Amino acid sequence: MSQPTPVGPPTPPHRRTSFPRWVRAVSEEQLLIAAQREVAGRYGVPAPPPPRGVGVFWQRVYAPVFHKLPYPLRARVANLMPGSHRRTWHRPQQVQGPAV
Repeated sequence: MSQPTPVGPPTPPHRRTSFPRWVRAVSEEQLLIAAQREVAGRYGVPAPPPPRGVGVFWQRVYAPVFHKLPYPLRARVANLMPGSHRRTWHRPQQVQGPAV
């Protein structure tokens, strides 16, 4: 009887994402990395190594500029970009009659 071969985790299907969603996903990830590095420096512990392939632009330009912008401007830009944050809840229908 042969041993089953181990199978790695399933890979998610490749989906094409729109440019604004890609920018949002990459910026969220890069801001998280910058925040981890900042907190590690504040507490005097070594920062986690950055993942391979991290763009210099995102860490050296985007993250510092993002943190220097005033919050109202950041919020306005985020609201203008399409993404999941712009989904609105529909109003529930008015229920008439008994629930049971």
